Amino acid sequence: MRYFSIERLNFDEPGQWSGSYRARHRWHLSGVDCPRYGIWSRLGAFPSVDLSAVDEPVLANPKGPTSLEEYKRLVALVRPFVPPELPVHAGGSFGPMVGTAQGKFGPVTCWPSWEVVLREDAVELLKAEGLKGVIAVRMELKSRRSTMPALYELEARPMARLHPDCIGEWKTPACDICGKPESFSLPSKRWLLRSTVPEGLDVFGVEGACLHVVSERFVETVQRLGPSDVHYRELPAE
Repeated sequence: MRYFSIERLNFDEPGQWSGSYRARHRWHLSGVDCPRYGIWSRLGAFPSVDLSAVDEPVLANPKGPTSLEEYKRLVALVRPFVPPELPVHAGGSFGPMVGTAQGKFGPVTCWPSWEVVLREDAVELLKAEGLKGVIAVRMELKSRRSTMPALYELEARPMARLHPDCIGEWKTPACDICGKPESFSLPSKRWLLRSTVPEGLDVFGVEGACLHVVSERFVETVQRLGPSDVHYRELPAE
């Protein structure tokens, strides 16, 4: 099986679709001020995680970087509602995206680079074809167009890892004070560690990187709906 990361167009590349949205996830963890590393946060969203049962207003209206004590308190509130295999980090977002949208969208949209959005017919086709690992959460968007199809955010759970040889020595160690995970700069040339690729899944993420990885089955299926303003960059597995 071949795998690809979904990536946005370059800034100088014209797109075929006019669709755009302004939205944010319903809940959000602020950055944390760590005694060792200072203020830090990471991108990452799990729109399928529902925190409506958590009675904490600051998650819906974060005020900025928090103290270590406050951060640990918030993580303790959130953790029971997040599947145990998923990380909870400073900067993490949860729940559906809420906001506004305009224009016409292609089957797949990648903008900004860490978010992937599917048109409703793409979600329906992927499910009808029996693809595995497709977690698509409907976005709560208002639009002036009554005919705009529903849009869904594609969740990519970090299951695979990049091969150590492509990351090299550009790594920051994990922190046992605040829980900051090991981090690295995303290399321009990258490939997957084969032993970590989840067998049978057509969508997954990568630990430490904001990548949506999809199988060739995924690419072939959505391309049946026409062009999208994205690139599919092959990620070899070794």
